[in-house]
Amino acid sequence: MTPGTSSASNSPSAWQRRRILIWGKTRPEVSQHYRETVCTGGVFEDSGRLVRLYPIPLRYMDDAKYFAKYQWITADVQQAIDRDNRPESYRIRPDTIAVDGQIDTGKAKDWAERARWVLRPDNVVQSVEALQARQQLDNSSLGVLKPKKIVQVLPEKYAPAEKNKFWERYKAIVSQMDLGLDEEQREPKPLTPPDYRFRIRFTCDDPACSLVHKFGILDWEIDALYFRMKQKYNEARAVQEVVKTLEKVCGPDRDTRFFLGNISTHPTNFTIVGLWYPKKVAAPPPGLFDAVGV
Repeated sequence: MTPGTSSASNSPSAWQRRRILIWGKTRPEVSQHYRETVCTGGVFEDSGRLVRLYPIPLRYMDDAKYFAKYQWITADVQQAIDRDNRPESYRIRPDTIAVDGQIDTGKAKDWAERARWVLRPDNVVQSVEALQARQQLDNSSLGVLKPKKIVQVLPEKYAPAEKNKFWERYKAIVSQMDLGLDEEQREPKPLTPPDYRFRIRFTCDDPACSLVHKFGILDWEIDALYFRMKQKYNEARAVQEVVKTLEKVCGPDRDTRFFLGNISTHPTNFTIVGLWYPKKVAAPPPGLFDAVGV
């Protein structure tokens, strides 16, 4: 099926079986029913539009349903209009997920096939302000932005009070939760609060925007990298490695874009929920194909 075609029901309240290309996962959050849940970003195959899927208790799912970035999945989903009026927000039945192939970059690192689905005109915004204007118009809450300039990558250590607040909420939820979906009653995995938040300062490629934005990153890969490096080295080295990685994927040789998403309780506040970072493809020299009439 090609982008732009649709076979799904138009009823927002009906469960629908749909195929989705996953482009990112945010940091796990504590959940009353699932101990932790991951908000997952994707693109519907039938419409080509961005979608937010939750709740996905990803670390408790069996291996057959554990999916990676740019992997196709098929699952039962339902628009979450009763609790979340953001048009891209959909509930998902985790037990219905079927993993269905992956778009690999291959040796050439060519992201063209991924771009065919993700970088559709309806999904792309020119500036933060343009996305905020969309949000005011129709509650849009996701968009892909190409920054004009990356000014700085900033690590910020969480204050002790913030981490204590996380632990208090986590312990309160764990003490009264019913995991529900864990038929085998496997050992629960603790959810550790992050030590740092990482932010990027950037400008938009839009004459109407003259601001330098500073957005936090909620991409799970960044947190996972930090924890791996901390375990391998130490806290200071882990921070250095994350900053170095972010500077690399936002470097001048990359076609860097940000997946921006907002918070349901603060709809005008957007953050970076995913990163797009293929290497730039050099344009052919002028006249290279003239002889063959291309």
